[in-house]
Amino acid sequence: MVETSEIIKWLRSRRYRPMNAEELAEHFGITEEEQGAFHRLLRSLELQGDIVQIKQRQYAIPSKVNLMVGTLKCSPRGYGFVIPLRDEGNDVHVGEEEMGEAMHGDTVVVRLPKATAARISGHGRGRGRGRRWGRGRRRSESGQIVNVLEHVNETIIGTLKKTKRLGYVAPGNPCLFRDIYVADDDTAGAKVGHKVIVKVTQWPSRHLAPEGMVVEVLGEDGDPAVDVLSIIYQFQLPHRFKPDVVDEANLISQKIPTDEHGRRQDLREERIITIDPEDARDFDDAISIEKDRRGNWRLGVHVADVSYYVQPDSVLDEEARKRGTSVYFPGQVVPMLPPPLSEGACSLREGEDRLTKSILLEYSPEGELMSSQIRHSIINVKKRLTYKEAGLVIAGDKAALAGVSKELEEMHLLMAELAEILLAKRMERGALELDLPEVSLRLDDNGRVATVDKVERDLSHQVVEGFMLAANEAVARFMHEKKLPCFYRVHQEPDKQEMGDFAEFVKELEGVKINPSNKGDLQKLMKRLRGKPESYTVNLALLRSLKRAQYSGIWGPHFGLAMDYYTHFTSPIRRYPDLMVHRVLDEYLTDSGRPDEIWDRWEQNLEAWADHCSFTEKRAEEAEREITKLKLLRHLEDRCEEVMEGVITGVEEFGIFVQLKEFLLDGLIHVRNLADDFYKLDRKRMALVGRRGNAYRVGNEIKVKIERIDFLKREVDFVRVH
Repeated sequence: MVETSEIIKWLRSRRYRPMNAEELAEHFGITEEEQGAFHRLLRSLELQGDIVQIKQRQYAIPSKVNLMVGTLKCSPRGYGFVIPLRDEGNDVHVGEEEMGEAMHGDTVVVRLPKATAARISGHGRGRGRGRRWGRGRRRSESGQIVNVLEHVNETIIGTLKKTKRLGYVAPGNPCLFRDIYVADDDTAGAKVGHKVIVKVTQWPSRHLAPEGMVVEVLGEDGDPAVDVLSIIYQFQLPHRFKPDVVDEANLISQKIPTDEHGRRQDLREERIITIDPEDARDFDDAISIEKDRRGNWRLGVHVADVSYYVQPDSVLDEEARKRGTSVYFPGQVVPMLPPPLSEGACSLREGEDRLTKSILLEYSPEGELMSSQIRHSIINVKKRLTYKEAGLVIAGDKAALAGVSKELEEMHLLMAELAEILLAKRMERGALELDLPEVSLRLDDNGRVATVDKVERDLSHQVVEGFMLAANEAVARFMHEKKLPCFYRVHQEPDKQEMGDFAEFVKELEGVKINPSNKGDLQKLMKRLRGKPESYTVNLALLRSLKRAQYSGIWGPHFGLAMDYYTHFTSPIRRYPDLMVHRVLDEYLTDSGRPDEIWDRWEQNLEAWADHCSFTEKRAEEAEREITKLKLLRHLEDRCEEVMEGVITGVEEFGIFVQLKEFLLDGLIHVRNLADDFYKLDRKRMALVGRRGNAYRVGNEIKVKIERIDFLKREVDFVRVH
């Protein structure tokens, strides 16, 4: 069978003339038995953006024929950008009239504007994504979508509405800005206002809206359960376990087989604890710590041995791989593994024997790593604590100390001491500690928001985070040194132009000049801003300047953590990459496998699975943000007359973006509601400036009231209160 590199090399050669699939098969001597696999290979190369089909179904290299393959990301305002799959140049702006049958999220082929095409073909790589500070993207030359390689919106979640003549579904995702028209006979009995799932039967065209038929009625808009379902369907999250998956999970014994005791290190007498959020259901990791007479630290990080229960290529494994990660909504979780595992046999519950893999680390008094070991083990958690409880014990709260033993109190103090030493070490190496606060929503029995709490990252969070980082780093280094396949967590260095833009942003906002390539400057900036109104805006701007961390089968350092070796190992109940790392370790430690033999078994799927896990992680994060936003909007619906404090996070010609301090919810004050002056955008000052001297600047605090909530678009408009 021909290699992909040979196909691409041939299409790039000067001798190549356009060929269709049959002609290419003949050129490479593909046998009749290989035809199916060869056609699938060509399709795969198309979806990866390596090749495109042109006239008469012939194949070519995209850049040679003025085309590019990418993902269409739409704005609610009716335009979009095609983001290249191969990162070959800038995003390409596409107007609504040039989208053809494409919708938000589709993989498409776009005809490039002449200037963009010349830049790509002449230099092979552009200068980045053209993102400007504030909101949105820099508008580039417009392209035209000529083909849709893959539709991702075959079904769409939305609200059924009706005009005098026509029924239609308004999509819940505002990026799907076209309504889907539905005939009266195709509503499946849904009533106006119901949340429904509509199947697209006719894709949009230049002059016609898409059409569809309702295939499922979820219920009344505004029902908390329907809200959750709408987000689940919008992001296409697998949320129901098939019967065979449930059956396999139920067959797993909750008791540890006797023969496992003999082949594992018995740590059940050790003082081991868990520290997790108050509403946690699955407990992946536990901690032990002690200090010897010489002042050396002995840290144990004990991680649920999920790979013992979930066997490769079982139905449980296939389902976990498809999901990629657990998704956490307020008050509930869409788990990667069924409850008998995620909340049962694999969960490190207090007082119960559990199978684990233990990372045993020894540090000098100064925090230098002296040795590390990886062991299959059995543990018994002596105490389950929440972050709040652990934080109070560390802080010496009298009420909290009354409820714990002297040994446990001493253990907390040791943990805090070592965590501070390890944090200082990471900061010396250049780690970036971003300060982006979050909110935690507590729901009542009806699924509505009862309380909103800011998540305070106290020392208890730093303890757990620091120890998990140490364990993940040790495992990654071990696997790299042993030349084992691994899902590395890679964070590439940021683009110099992006960081230059960030430095200019900081200079305009704060009047401070920084060297964006100097991590020390960045650390000092973050520390100086902590607690100030503009802190969130600057931290968010820095985050947007950095590249996104990805899973990769190829080794690479982690820029943000300042680590040469890093992987995800400590959460195998809720993350598939962690489970894969556990499996490779099993093959090496238990089965005494040779690295080259292990590579032979893993190489074919490693990178594809890494890409898939990066996708499912991003999908989960977006879904979690959306449900939090929707829950907050429902919570604020009856508080429109209440005066709230906010911070200006962005300015545009059309208005001011404000974040509510209490809820960390973003909204807009439209410029039409600023009636006290005539305002003009001053980008250099990052402010809306009035003729009379009034100004609204990024970082300013402001009091607002809610003017309007659009639940369909999940947006809120504010008015200023003087």
